[in-house]
Amino acid sequence: MRTDPAAFPGGAGLVASRVRTGPAAFPARAARTRRPALALARLLAVLLVLGGCGISPTGVQDHGRPPVISYSPTWVTVYLLKDGRLEPARIPVDSDSAKNIVDTLFRAGRQPPEPGLTSALNDFSHYDTKTTRYTDSAGNPDKRSDPDDSLGYRLNVIITGDGEISQAGLAQITCTIRQNKQESIWSVEVTRLFPGTPKSMGDRTCFEYRGLAAPGVRLPP
Repeated sequence: MRTDPAAFPGGAGLVASRVRTGPAAFPARAARTRRPALALARLLAVLLVLGGCGISPTGVQDHGRPPVISYSPTWVTVYLLKDGRLEPARIPVDSDSAKNIVDTLFRAGRQPPEPGLTSALNDFSHYDTKTTRYTDSAGNPDKRSDPDDSLGYRLNVIITGDGEISQAGLAQITCTIRQNKQESIWSVEVTRLFPGTPKSMGDRTCFEYRGLAAPGVRLPP
């Protein structure tokens, strides 16, 4: 029996739809088939590129916590007053230079680190510090009798402020410097710059203020 498509209206389309094969016959299934293949091809291409550059892909690695930078301040001893007598106090500083030590002494007097501590320097300000070679009366470098035969220095502390600085104030400056710099600074000279005519208080050592030490406090030389 012969089937003639022309004998049936729409028959040609019916026959064609029955005999159609290939991806066009199942478009959704073909798309699903191509997607994994395309993804696999892309993955292989990436691996080839990384391998060609000498880079081996790795997972996430845990190297622990980030490093922590610790800060250890430098501590210096300054002499404040307790009941009018010299009392040592430990203060942290960024630098133990002579200028910074004197700045710390003046600042600690206005903001005492402990209750009951005062200062005879609060009416004055630290202006500058200058270091000069220590010389004898003839102007020659004085080596004294130190075991290492080294030369010493004089520290000139320049202050400003009205009035005369007291013996307690001179003792605070002198003993603070000698406590922290006794190996290099042999004496301390305090000079009031202004107002008025500049006035030097002469060379000082902490030993001459031993009578101002608080009970149980041993002052530097």
